[in-house]
Amino acid sequence: MTQQIKWDAPAEVYLNDENPMPANGQVGYLRSRDGKLLRNGVFMPEGPARGTIVLMTGYSEFLEKYFEAIGDLTGLGYCVALLEWRGHGLSDRESSVSERLHLDDFDQNIEDLEDRYERLVRGHCPAPYFGLAHSMGGQISLRAAQKHPDWFTALAQSAPMYGIRMPFIFRLIHWAVTSVLIRLKDGDSWSPIDPPMRKLDGPPVNIITHDEKRFARGEKLWRTDTRLLISGRSLGWSYTTFKTMKKTIKANFLRSVSVPLFIGTSEDELLVDNRAHAIVLAHVPNAQGKFYPKARHELLMEKDATREAFIKDVDDFYQSVVASQ
Repeated sequence: MTQQIKWDAPAEVYLNDENPMPANGQVGYLRSRDGKLLRNGVFMPEGPARGTIVLMTGYSEFLEKYFEAIGDLTGLGYCVALLEWRGHGLSDRESSVSERLHLDDFDQNIEDLEDRYERLVRGHCPAPYFGLAHSMGGQISLRAAQKHPDWFTALAQSAPMYGIRMPFIFRLIHWAVTSVLIRLKDGDSWSPIDPPMRKLDGPPVNIITHDEKRFARGEKLWRTDTRLLISGRSLGWSYTTFKTMKKTIKANFLRSVSVPLFIGTSEDELLVDNRAHAIVLAHVPNAQGKFYPKARHELLMEKDATREAFIKDVDDFYQSVVASQ
């Protein structure tokens, strides 16, 4: 077990019998440079660690949702550090409406990583350091790796958000309308073309995994502890996120990424644009990918065969990079 971490404040964890917290874990808040309290968890394996995985979650996700995956990764001998995003889970939120995700600048997420990387990851977790990022976390992690090429020995991603799965004409309309509205309205407001979609009294809609049991487990977490709920995103968040995705997908940016990269792409993807994955793989100098058949967006929450294959591929990727150095 790592030494006791000195947190800026203690943090709660929502627990139930269906979703136990992994062993050898410490959870607490660290304060960002602008004073926000951001929740983090560090989990150690039973024996000597093979390194540390910095686990970066997707849009609307939170620490508790990844307990099963954390247990799998510590079972492989890794320390796992999950750094919850601003506005997510039980971390401080930016919006005046708690269930609305808001940012003025998407790369605020990178600043929040910077505020915790040296102090928490390098300060308490063993090297080498690997990244594992899902969806929105994929977008953040690639930009962070480009800015800080010494952070990750290797970076693996699950269905990274390099583009949104949306017909071209709808993307064009969304960008045009959002670009106008952001000049007319407060960024921390609902967009009329992107209203809140997730509601406590609404029926569950599963477009993220073929595993209904894992889906129901995740739904129960935020429906029981409503502080975990994100029902939608602000006008400002949509504007800065789409603007950032356009910048990240440019060839010059992608060619400047030096970290070895692995992308897992899902066949039955309904949220992110798989064509964008191909663009990233074509331009990042040291990149490889794998296509997972009969899989939806959340590879780590999929049926056993799919998620086990993805976890094995990630582990093999990490170790192949280490062996090549």
